[in-house]
Amino acid sequence: MLVQMMGRPSSRRRSLAEPFTFVDGETQPLPGIRCLPTPGHVPYHQSVLVESGGERVCFLADLVPTSAHLPLPWIMGYDLEPLVTLESKRRLYARAEAEGWLLFFEHDPAVVAGRLGRDGKAFALVDPLLAG
Repeated sequence: MLVQMMGRPSSRRRSLAEPFTFVDGETQPLPGIRCLPTPGHVPYHQSVLVESGGERVCFLADLVPTSAHLPLPWIMGYDLEPLVTLESKRRLYARAEAEGWLLFFEHDPAVVAGRLGRDGKAFALVDPLLAG
């Protein structure tokens, strides 16, 4: 069936002739949008930082998929390089805390976002934005 479908023209299928731009390291593909390398889940994982009107929101993707994964050692069991994930979280948290980013949890059904704060030595969410 897959072979049959591949032979049919599809308006949804992308042409291989369309240009792609591969990025290496932190980069700004468009004004106000910055790609941040956050490897660990997979080697070339990226989080996306959006800046507008003096505010910053970071889409964490699979680096910190839910608010439950906020503590540094809470890493998904299927991350390819968990020690690299830990270092990526440390680097990102330092910037997020210093610059007051709003952290967005794409995979959390209850907590949409929140700012990073401290609970003693551990990181915690300040004023979490709840779903619903």
